[in-house]
Amino acid sequence: MRTLLKPLVVLVGALVVTRLAAIVVSKQLEEGSEVSDEFRRLTLLGGLEFSSRARGLRSGEVSVALGGATVDLRNATLDPAGATILLENTLGGLVLLVRDEWAVTVTDTILGGGDTQVGVTPPTELPDDAPRLDVQVLTRLGGTVVTTDATRYGAF
Repeated sequence: MRTLLKPLVVLVGALVVTRLAAIVVSKQLEEGSEVSDEFRRLTLLGGLEFSSRARGLRSGEVSVALGGATVDLRNATLDPAGATILLENTLGGLVLLVRDEWAVTVTDTILGGGDTQVGVTPPTELPDDAPRLDVQVLTRLGGTVVTTDATRYGAF
């Protein structure tokens, strides 16, 4: 029993130090706030919930590694010229919530496996002047969802 205790304590200590370092790095790389027109969020080995209330959202970037994130843009207003959101997901899960009345285009690149699911209003059902959101997804062995339906994926 004693021979197992020391390696176990070392392992738990290493995990705690790694998680604390990930939190510090994530916070240092964050930019913008819930009301900013541009934002960047990162989560390593953990979870993230972010809800934007921007009045002229132009761009956002979310990176997830070995964790999960829910990003809610439903309370934001897009810039008249449109907005671009970059999602990078490595071994994690990421949900992006968008409004029904936005014209959302999703371009995904999947490396090594993973999936991107899209559940947005078809462009043919929207007016020509609908606000435009371009979502670019890079997934490495993870799952990414872009949807208008929060309840379907257990988000928020």
